[in-house]
Parts: sequence; structure tokens; C-alpha cells
Amino acid sequence: NMLQTDAAINPGNSGGPLFNMKGEVVGITTAKYSGTTSSGASIEGIGFAIPIDDVTGMIEDIIEKGYVSGAYLGVVVRNVDPSVTAYGVPLGASVDSVTDGSCAQKAGIRPKDVIVKVGDYPVESITDLSRAMRNYEPGDTAQIVVWRSGQEHTLQVTFDERPPESELPTIIPGSSGSTLPEDGSFDEWWNYFFGDSEEKD
Repeated sequence: NMLQTDAAINPGNSGGPLFNMKGEVVGITTAKYSGTTSSGASIEGIGFAIPIDDVTGMIEDIIEKGYVSGAYLGVVVRNVDPSVTAYGVPLGASVDSVTDGSCAQKAGIRPKDVIVKVGDYPVESITDLSRAMRNYEPGDTAQIVVWRSGQEHTLQVTFDERPPESELPTIIPGSSGSTLPEDGSFDEWWNYFFGDSEEKD
């Protein structure tokens, strides 16, 4: 979801404003692409910027609150490995952990759930989940579809307000009890995605 521009973007000026011919800020310069084609021709002058509509709300939050607010779910997620779709697991945002007291916990979202839809927005990755969340404000209510134990469940969530970065949950690699199995044995995959009988509906 980026604007493509041929304005010069070099180390040091990314993060600056992208103006249109009227002097209006239309984006925040972010990255450039350079390289060579298979024929050896060089590729230069292809830059990308975040659309200003995607950051206006963030700017207002920083001015008013000192941090970026917005709708908050209260989960730590990872992408579903595409290789496990052969087991019937859908692509989505796999929940590693749920923050105590969060709207996700209140709605019934559990670790090992795979979030596949938020409102009208399909989710096949954590990027999709992040984009879907931008369409909501704290206090908004939406239906979230999760895949659990081989079935889809529709849950109703009323979003919290995103706390300052210093208060957000973190995850230490390898510390979660829901890490992907290493050897891919049937029993380990079953336990990872379906859990024991007490966790099933």
C-alpha cells in the first residue's frame, strides 16, 4: 500500500515529506528500489512513500497524546508457515499469546488460534491483520473469524485503545509454549494446532 514516485530518495532523506506540485504533503518517503535487469540494464529512480492518509491519524495521536494510539487487539502473532497448509491449516495470523485483560481475551481468542478475518477484511498474514486494524478506532466492535481445532469460529470483539510502545507485550524467541515443531512429526503438529482434548470446543 505504497505510492510510487520518481523523486530522489537517498540515504538520509527517507522519512521526509513527499510533495505534489501544489506544495501539499501527499506521503512520507520510505524506500527506493535499485538493481539490474536480466539484460544488465540498471534500475534507478523508483521510490516509494507511505500515503499521507495512512499516517495522518498517527501524527494527530503523537501531537495530542505523545504516542500512536488506535485500535488494539492484545495478541502476539506470527505468520502461518505456508508449508502447513497441507494439513488443512489456513493462512492467517497465528496467535502466540493473548494479553491478560485484553479485548482479545474477553472475546475468547486463544493461543494457537489462527485469525483469518477481521470484519470484512480477509487476513492471510500479520501484515493483513495490521492493515485491517487500521480501519477501526478504540471502542469499535467487529467480528473476528478464527480457525481453531479444524473449524472456524466467529467472535465479537470491542477493540481496546493501543497503549504506548513501552507498555506493549513482547515475545522472546523460543520462550513461547506454542513454537512450531522442528521435526514435523504428526503428533507434534497435531498437538501444536489442535492441542489436547480440554482445549477443544
